Amino acid sequence: MGKPPRLSLVARVDIPVREASGLALRRHAGRTQVLAVGDRDARLAVGEYDPDADDGAGGLRDWQQHDLTDLDGWVSAPGGSQFEALACDGAGTVALLREDPPEVVVVDGPRGQVRASLGLVAPAWSALAGAWNDPGSRGEGLLLLREGRLLVAKEKKPRALVEFGPPGTSPKGVGPGALLGPDEAWAVPAGVSRLHALAVWPLKGEAKSTLGDISSMTVHGDDLFVLSDRSQVLARLAVTGSLVRGGAPLRTVDGVNRLPKGAGKPEAVVVLDDRHALIALDTPHAQDNGLVVSLAGGRD
Repeated sequence: MGKPPRLSLVARVDIPVREASGLALRRHAGRTQVLAVGDRDARLAVGEYDPDADDGAGGLRDWQQHDLTDLDGWVSAPGGSQFEALACDGAGTVALLREDPPEVVVVDGPRGQVRASLGLVAPAWSALAGAWNDPGSRGEGLLLLREGRLLVAKEKKPRALVEFGPPGTSPKGVGPGALLGPDEAWAVPAGVSRLHALAVWPLKGEAKSTLGDISSMTVHGDDLFVLSDRSQVLARLAVTGSLVRGGAPLRTVDGVNRLPKGAGKPEAVVVLDDRHALIALDTPHAQDNGLVVSLAGGRD
């Protein structure tokens, strides 16, 4: 079997955060925005995406930076932000995934206030028990699900996708009916300070050999895209039928593409539209740290 096809590079761009680690997409006032965070400091960058722009910048422009420590209710963490991912809903809510301590900080947009801080816990009865203790191999990707749930990508030991939900609830699995609609608000668990690991989908077989780690994930339509820094690939799997209720090994992927040459250390991905994706690189500076790639021909 030959090597997977390589994604073609459209443009190298500047993402104005250091050590970029998380990307998300949202619709706001009829426009498409890209949100970005890094794990060096608590700053959120928001830029506009215009798929029809022909400016050499991959359609990304008008970036603005917001200092999250200025928000009402913000509690700063020592040693940098430790943010590894973020996700948005259709109502302006932004959820930021922190690796150490393992928690999700929920804010009302870049200029709002802190709504919740949700600790991510793997109880003794969970299939993740004991595997959630290493602060260097926790969450690296985040998706918001209905009923106040989350899907978290665990980087390694084991490489897995994990469903988190309020204590006392049962796992639901992940399918099209679990994903938020474009204008739908995430049901932030009121009064809940912890979310429990309810189901685990560890990588096995082909999926494990394809993805040497999980650095990020994003959803577009009915596809879940998973990025691997170690393997330098972007893999795709169908949401329907892959993440069944209660958890099970993930053994196959539906498509895989190698990253462009010189991709460096890819840490985050978001699909901009049907044709393009943005990949953020972990660098100590905020210039030349993003790759806009073409998805054309990527479905083998």
